[in-house]
Amino acid sequence: MSRSVTWTLLVVIGLFYVVTAEEETKFKCPTSAKYFFPCFCTRGGENGIFLRCENTNLASVAVGLANVRLPIEELHLYKCNFKKLYGDVFRSLLLHKVVLEDTPVSEVNGDVFEPVADILTGLHFIRAPLQDLPEAALRPLKNLKVLEINGANLTRGLPKMKKIDLSYNKLTNIPNGVFKNKRNVRALDLSYNKFSKLDSKYFQDLNQMTWCNMSHNQIKDFGRNTFARNSVLGWLSISHNLIKRVEAHTFRSLRFLRRLYLSDNLIDTVGRSAFNGASRIGTIDLSRNKLNSVDTKVFEDLQHCEIIDLAENQITTIKKNAFVDLHLVSINISHNQITTFEDESFVNTNNITVLDLSYNNISLMQEDAFSGLSSYMTELKLEYNNISDLSHITLKFSGIKILNVSYNRIEIIPRRTFPELYALHTIDASHNQITTIDRSVFSGLYSIRRMNLSHNKLKILKGSIFGSLPTLLRVDMSYNEITMISRGMFASLVSLRELWLNNNAINSIFLIPQALNYLHFQHNNISSIRAGHTWPLMNALLYLDLDHNNLGDSMGGGTFQNLNSLRTLSLNNNSITEPPWQAFSEMHTLQYLNLDYNKITNLTRGAFGRLPVVFRLNLAYNGMTNISKQSFEGLLQLLSLNLSHNALHHIPNEAFRGCVSMQSIDLSHNFLKKIDNNTNGLMDDLLSVRHINVSHNLFGTVSKKMFPYHKWIPYNVQTVDMSYNNMPVLHKNLLIGLQKVKHINVSHNFLNEIRPNVIGNLTKLEVLDLSSNDLEALGNSVFGRGRSLREVHLQNNSLISVPAHILMSNENLTYLDLSDNNLHHYYEEFVPRVTNGTTVRYTNNPILCDCSMRRIRSWLDTWLRSEPWRDIVCHSPLHLVGRPLSAIFEEELRCNDERRGQDLYQVNPDVRFRFFGENPDELHKLDVLWYVTTREDVGGFKVMVFNITSGEEVTQHPFSYTLRRGFFPDVPRGKYRVCVSAVDSTNQTRALQPSQCHRFNVNHTSTLTPKPILVLLFTSLIVLLGFR
Repeated sequence: MSRSVTWTLLVVIGLFYVVTAEEETKFKCPTSAKYFFPCFCTRGGENGIFLRCENTNLASVAVGLANVRLPIEELHLYKCNFKKLYGDVFRSLLLHKVVLEDTPVSEVNGDVFEPVADILTGLHFIRAPLQDLPEAALRPLKNLKVLEINGANLTRGLPKMKKIDLSYNKLTNIPNGVFKNKRNVRALDLSYNKFSKLDSKYFQDLNQMTWCNMSHNQIKDFGRNTFARNSVLGWLSISHNLIKRVEAHTFRSLRFLRRLYLSDNLIDTVGRSAFNGASRIGTIDLSRNKLNSVDTKVFEDLQHCEIIDLAENQITTIKKNAFVDLHLVSINISHNQITTFEDESFVNTNNITVLDLSYNNISLMQEDAFSGLSSYMTELKLEYNNISDLSHITLKFSGIKILNVSYNRIEIIPRRTFPELYALHTIDASHNQITTIDRSVFSGLYSIRRMNLSHNKLKILKGSIFGSLPTLLRVDMSYNEITMISRGMFASLVSLRELWLNNNAINSIFLIPQALNYLHFQHNNISSIRAGHTWPLMNALLYLDLDHNNLGDSMGGGTFQNLNSLRTLSLNNNSITEPPWQAFSEMHTLQYLNLDYNKITNLTRGAFGRLPVVFRLNLAYNGMTNISKQSFEGLLQLLSLNLSHNALHHIPNEAFRGCVSMQSIDLSHNFLKKIDNNTNGLMDDLLSVRHINVSHNLFGTVSKKMFPYHKWIPYNVQTVDMSYNNMPVLHKNLLIGLQKVKHINVSHNFLNEIRPNVIGNLTKLEVLDLSSNDLEALGNSVFGRGRSLREVHLQNNSLISVPAHILMSNENLTYLDLSDNNLHHYYEEFVPRVTNGTTVRYTNNPILCDCSMRRIRSWLDTWLRSEPWRDIVCHSPLHLVGRPLSAIFEEELRCNDERRGQDLYQVNPDVRFRFFGENPDELHKLDVLWYVTTREDVGGFKVMVFNITSGEEVTQHPFSYTLRRGFFPDVPRGKYRVCVSAVDSTNQTRALQPSQCHRFNVNHTSTLTPKPILVLLFTSLIVLLGFR
């Protein structure tokens, strides 16, 4: 019973899934889309599929579209090659939207859209050099809603449409009546044109327009009646023009206007109450103009205004009643030259949320400038001004949360600077000249969380500056001149998590608050830490940075006593000569220990004592010369060890005994020549090692025990770096211990030979770097069975050949660098892989650009992006030196030997003949077929027939770009030469190549069809008629 119930549920769930999947998209891309070539389906949609055609011509597009049987929601013709759009390319299509992007169409025939006139709703010409508006072609489009023409060369000026985009043209005027009967238009984009004025007649017919963009023109002025008929306009941009003045009541008719952008003009005057009629306005952007003051009642009674932007003007004064009756507004007056505020500059603006006055010349901001307290102000920005005394800045904003007075000239923070600011949580007073902070100045800030006092001139901290603030989380007093801090300065800050005191001159450690997590003491003058008396019992401190101090060898037992949760201890640049193992003995939670840049030259046995959970140990840059056996004994969980940049010549085999968890070992930048004794190796004890770096040493070969190997131990080395050594040969010893390696770097050696079946037998290898060596040739057996390779670096060698077919047969290869070698030819095997996304670097090779490169050059025409081919630069012959192959015509690639007459090295023709049967040259009637082989501009064909015997032209006939067959039944019996030339979209005949002509014999001999075949054909016809 339960089994049948389960089955029923599964069936129901399966049906539900199918229905849901079908509802996602009504039309889906066909599984076999090769018939659309050169177009392809990108995705399905509710109204049809989305087709994209790239880098092709009308003749090829027409064939591909003729095979589409589904509705097309969007046809995107991207970077195609035709200058005129005409003919039957859209015939029999159910097409809703056409996009021509970066296609050089300058002319559109009047009847081209007639087959889709009833259903086409969107037409987009993006960066198409149209000379005139294609009015004849647009006239039949009864349901067109969106017309976009940008980047064209229109010089003069439309159907049902909701959006008109005429941006990026050269329009200077809108003739009368252009927008007549276009009351459905909601959006108009005329940006990036050459309008010099705004006339009210331009928009008088667009009374339903809600969005208008006139930015980036040359408009000098506009009157108050310009938008008198556009009362529902909600979004208006006239930015980036030459407007000098905004008159009073200019926008009084735009009662629904929400966003107004007037930035980047030359406006020096804004009339009183200029925005009053626009009672619903939410954004006013006047940034980057020439205003020198904010005049009286410019911004008055704007109840719904959210943003006023006056940044980057030349404002020096905020006048009385400049901002009146504003609510919940953000005001930006930054990057000006403000020096004074008149009394009552801000009246009844108690709900300002953000006031940005940064980057000005403010030294005084009196309380009388604000009529009433702003209870909702959350942020006051005063950075980059000339404030020297905070008492000259009114801070009576009860709701303020963020105060920024950084980059000023403040010298003192006196008492009562912050009156009853109970919501203030962030203060930034960094980059000033503060020398004194009065007692208890911050004690009343009961919500304060973050305080930045860095980059000042504080020297002595004493008294109770902070009090017992219960909410303070972060204090930054770095980059001062502090020499002494009273012992209890921070002790009462029970919630403090981060304390930054780096880059000062502190010589002793004070009482640390118990809740602290991160303590930064680097770059000070601490020379000793009192054992057992410095640190309170702490279970919260996780990170302690004591870099760049003067601790030396003063650390002993009890130095870090009571730090029960410390995870990271950094002691670099402290002149330590031996590891302070006694100081570490009580640090049972330590995980990361940094001792780099010290003077530890010798490591004895058990040099670090017992640190049971240390994961990472850094001993780089110590000048170390000796490591004893079992030096790291006791570091049972050590995962990463850095011994780079020392002076090690030898490391005994048992140095790492006990480090069974180590995963990464860095021995780079030493003087090592060998790390094994032919019987045992240094790495044998590293049972978990995955990453080995022995670069920048003196290794001359890979010895048998260089890497860990034992037939009963499953070592798992993943990456090996042997770069910058002295190895001339890679031989079979590389296979010992590296069967699972994924990344090998042997660059910058002296390699001149790679033995067969070495790299090929590293079956897990993904990245191989052989760059900057002396390799001249690579045999077919070098890479062998290496099918996992993703990246191969061979640059900066002396290669004259590579096994291209072996490399390209690896389907996983995505990157191959062959630059800076001696390769004279570009391998054809690379072309299809590069086209599909594989990167092949080829710069600085002495490439000979002759006829052998024609096939590759022909391939480049099918590739849309030229970036991957810029590396292929000709080195010879002389007339092509320095030119990239992608910028050379096929005709320029010439040969002067026997290859000139071979088909393999001919210029790729525009068309080729299509042949059928065993003897295609013998025809009963002259009937020729052809197909297009180029992606360049082909908009038609011309077939010419010549009598070989007489040498005369028998006939010449033009054919549409949709046809691929020429039938000439009246041509008499004889021998003929037939040539098919392509004609571009401007009706210019393209160059005729030899392979575009062929000889045919027309004999008019009647060929009787055998009786059995006739019977078979008749039977098939009966069956087909029965099905119909």
